[in-house]
Amino acid sequence: MSLQIGAALKQGGYRFASRTGALFTVVYAALYVVYQVGYNAFLNALYARWGLEATLPTPVSLPTPLAGVVVLVCLLGLSTMSIVATRTFVAGERDAVPREYYTEGLAWTVPNLFVGGLVTMVLVSVGFVLLLVPGIFLTVSFAFLPMYIAVENDNFVTAMRRSWALSRGDRLPILGVLVVVFAVAFAVGIVFGVANVVLSLAGYGVVMPVLAAACFTPVTLFNLAVMSVAFEQLRDGVSPMAR
Repeated sequence: MSLQIGAALKQGGYRFASRTGALFTVVYAALYVVYQVGYNAFLNALYARWGLEATLPTPVSLPTPLAGVVVLVCLLGLSTMSIVATRTFVAGERDAVPREYYTEGLAWTVPNLFVGGLVTMVLVSVGFVLLLVPGIFLTVSFAFLPMYIAVENDNFVTAMRRSWALSRGDRLPILGVLVVVFAVAFAVGIVFGVANVVLSLAGYGVVMPVLAAACFTPVTLFNLAVMSVAFEQLRDGVSPMAR
């Protein structure tokens, strides 16, 4: 069946607005705050080595190696949370996260998600640089790569191929879903940008990692929930709203 945009958005919001969605939001936001602090500290340490003034807001100063370790550990944690959340959203689990979702296959799925995400990011970026349309086309075609890796335990090459095949014939509806999600992210980005300027001028720039997590974590997880429902629709050929 064809992708039902309204059903995907509605059911994705329903799955996100749940106990499991709240749990993922809290954990993901906490990891994101630590990541952002470590990232800012890492860049500030590099600036200091180069004789430049540290300009990024951070509550702590860390040596470059330690800041780098913090960033890598947090990226690993965020990738793991993304996989667990994807499995949960696709399954429609609203009350609890089944144990196997965060214990099975992570040593395989996390590296594949990282490499697959990097490869698709490069391809999409090249597509946008050359011409806008190829970039959009590739974004839509590889939209379900995380789902195939997290849920089907595919390697990233197989996940890219299967995502391409699944999106065939439904690329315009998938684009419609992504446009809605990107519009929400854009609106949140404007709010964050204004708040960033105001807080920086007021001398409270140090809280920006927390504000960034509060703004972008819900958008990220809502997007993941919506695309998980879209994946389920197209993979199973049944609208989850009809169950």
